[in-house]
Amino acid sequence: SRPKLAEQIENITSYDVVVLIFPNWWSTMPMPVFSFLESYDLSGKTIIPICTHGGGGMGNAQDDIKKLCPNSEVKNGLAIYGNQINQSREKIFNFLKNKKTNKVV
Repeated sequence: SRPKLAEQIENITSYDVVVLIFPNWWSTMPMPVFSFLESYDLSGKTIIPICTHGGGGMGNAQDDIKKLCPNSEVKNGLAIYGNQINQSREKIFNFLKNKKTNKVV
């Protein structure tokens, strides 16, 4: 089941890049992230996934994003062990900086 989102993004069309940050739940994204992706037309946008995990890495999340957003460019994501998230600020910063736009998003 897809939970209803508490808030909506009014100006999603003004974004070229969407950074999705989520925990790995059962080898994919949590259901609210599915709800988010199904709520918006992200065609032509770049989607950059980042997930935390306890050993499952990105799981099937990238493939699931590609299925839900076939007209978006889904970049290879970054998977971070949950117990390392507090030490990952620079790693995340560099990861985003080195994506296609060469800008921090």
